[in-house]
Amino acid sequence: MIHYKRHGHGTMEFSHDNERFVLLFARHEARLRRYVSALVPLPEDVDDVMQETSLALMRKFEEYDPNQPFFNWACRFAFFEVRQHRKKVKTRRRYFSDDVVDALAREFQEHDQRADVRHKALEECVRHLGEQDRRLVEMRYVGDETVANLASRIEEPVEKLYRSLSRIRRMLAECVRKKLSVAGGI
Repeated sequence: MIHYKRHGHGTMEFSHDNERFVLLFARHEARLRRYVSALVPLPEDVDDVMQETSLALMRKFEEYDPNQPFFNWACRFAFFEVRQHRKKVKTRRRYFSDDVVDALAREFQEHDQRADVRHKALEECVRHLGEQDRRLVEMRYVGDETVANLASRIEEPVEKLYRSLSRIRRMLAECVRKKLSVAGGI
């Protein structure tokens, strides 16, 4: 149940649970939309399913166990809403079979989990770089600066910077490969 208080001039104060829901949903919305998009072929249908999913999540948020990943919990609702949507529009459109949708849902979640593990391994490997290498990586990839601009800013020849970045990428790739093999070959 949604609890909010109205204050003068139409402002609202949300309960602590509502704030937690909004923060969690906002953090995972884009990822959840990718999940739904993998299961629903038309963008306008994705919007409908996302709307129904967000409403269902909000209604059931008091049942959410914060010790469990929010995204996985939300995916179960999204999957149910995809199924509901498919039943509604089945007579109007051709869709994948239920078996195909089930397989796509499983594959998406497995791929997404592997991507998370790879991303965490990469973050850890970047933290173990030397200060100068880490700074180069952050300026180039986090700051999204072009190599030419970066070379000019740090007063290094472009060719030398390309070699440095190539060396760092090889080191990071090897580090990630090792971490994943230790983690069970994900």
